[in-house]
Amino acid sequence: MARSDSKSVIFKGRIPGLGVTYFERNGKVYARTSTRKTPATQTFKQFVARSRMRHAIALWNAFDPNGKPPIEAMESLMPYNVFLKANAGLPTVYLTKAMSNNGCALLMPQMVVCEGRLPEVECRFETLEDGCRVVMTNLNTRIPASEVRPLSIATSADAFHLLGLGKTNPQISQGSVLRFYRFEQQMNDGYPKVVVDCCDLVMEEDSRAMPTLSGWHFLSVGGHLAIADVDDENKGWAVVLYDPQKGYASSQQVLTNCRLYEQFATEEAAKEAANSYGNVVGPMMLVPNK
Repeated sequence: MARSDSKSVIFKGRIPGLGVTYFERNGKVYARTSTRKTPATQTFKQFVARSRMRHAIALWNAFDPNGKPPIEAMESLMPYNVFLKANAGLPTVYLTKAMSNNGCALLMPQMVVCEGRLPEVECRFETLEDGCRVVMTNLNTRIPASEVRPLSIATSADAFHLLGLGKTNPQISQGSVLRFYRFEQQMNDGYPKVVVDCCDLVMEEDSRAMPTLSGWHFLSVGGHLAIADVDDENKGWAVVLYDPQKGYASSQQVLTNCRLYEQFATEEAAKEAANSYGNVVGPMMLVPNK
């Protein structure tokens, strides 16, 4: 279930065909899959559309409530709706009824994490001379480009001095936040789950230790910030820049080589998932994913 603090006007009730219900509680608007879990019957085309929606909702729910993507409200939509709309073009994956009821999800390349007007934090995989792979960003570190240096970032002040002072990174201003996301694809007894953790670096003079930085390792490579320890093919990364005062954010996608989702995008997976619902009628004609 997703919650929004948005004060914009929004439809409250059930949206037929999508299986999504909006409702209000204590002044907050919530969205969740419909309490009417399945219709009496559904065509295969309807099943495909609902599969896409159910998976997008599962991806959103994989984020911790305190780590939801800081998406800008656009077109009078809540961040939740923007996220679903932005990921509508992902390849369709087919999960059985039991998988969907257990919140299963699949890590997918090009999954949109955030949408907004701030400059994108460019990220790419790069292999260093010692064979280690890193996620290289376009954020400058003020360290000579000839050096590969481990970075000691334990506080917001450390990050501010490294990335936010002067014109090191013009897109970053005092008070800006860099949010680092790490995604992990897990498979437990045949049930795929996406686990998400994140840490925020606020560009300010705050010398208090940040426990959320534990487990994150950074380097300066070629004068740019890089994330180390990224050799696991079942993981993905994203770096989001946002301005909490103005509500602005950057547009970011997941960087990952994980391909497990392909096993759930086949005709066989679609038929198995459809049969698990027991109410799909008519021919099962799969439209190939683009």
